[in-house]
Amino acid sequence: MVHRNLNVAQCEKQIRRRLIATLTRHSPAWAGLKQPNLFSRPLPDNRDDRFQIPSYSMTEFLNYVDQALPAGNLYLFGGILRDLAMFGPKGFASDIDLVVDGDWAHVKSYLKELGASVNRFGGYRLLIDGWPIDLWAAQDTWAVRHGLVKYSGIFSLTETTILNWDAILMNWGTKRVLCNRDYFLQIHNRSMDIVLAENPNPLRAAVRVFRHLCMNDAKTISLKAAKYLYDAAQRYSTETILNAETASYNDRVITPILIRFFREIDTSSDESIERSFERFPIEKQVDGQSNAYQPHLI
Repeated sequence: MVHRNLNVAQCEKQIRRRLIATLTRHSPAWAGLKQPNLFSRPLPDNRDDRFQIPSYSMTEFLNYVDQALPAGNLYLFGGILRDLAMFGPKGFASDIDLVVDGDWAHVKSYLKELGASVNRFGGYRLLIDGWPIDLWAAQDTWAVRHGLVKYSGIFSLTETTILNWDAILMNWGTKRVLCNRDYFLQIHNRSMDIVLAENPNPLRAAVRVFRHLCMNDAKTISLKAAKYLYDAAQRYSTETILNAETASYNDRVITPILIRFFREIDTSSDESIERSFERFPIEKQVDGQSNAYQPHLI
């Protein structure tokens, strides 16, 4: 199994420091991508002139959108905060998810003027300072729109993620972190749980959960997570899972033996699943190397 260095944040203050350091650094991984001159276009005549038009800077863009909202707040969500919380400033290499809880029509009009493209979930996709961004209205989150989660405020989004590690937001204006009370304990203990199994891209979601396990990110997984991986291994062939991993990532870390293990576990009772984990496939069974890594069931 592959190992990567974890650098777990101990508190929200540490995440804030890591976030600012990450967003203000230059030359992100996507800096070579062609970027449209988003801010060269004229903005609507009725825009609020109190706010300076942003440059290419990510932080200036976030400040502008947040301050220009007539009502509501801008939040960072999920992946960037998860990776910074678990792996530190060098651990994030993906796109940035932003959600608006408030006057979405105002933001939508602004994004159209910038020439941002509509993504497949009805939000907007754009590139700022080399960073790919997905921006959408909180109430349009896929799980909310499909009736899987009832929206009762921005904190409802913590119920829409695939993993407990993803269930974190930050209010960009106040820099306040929103997460469950035991979030930092869970990432410190590397306890992996499934929050919402339903997903608009179930195969890719399953691949990510398998990868977390193969990359030694989890020390313990919940019964719900074990059942989720069992269902995924039943639903998709080993070849399908491995091909999907190759299509989405630059490397392959998921092992066929791990997929087979979850495909064959006895799910007739919780006790049966627990007994199955006594034979969890550790690395020495894969490549002959001795390794003590073996996640436990919780």
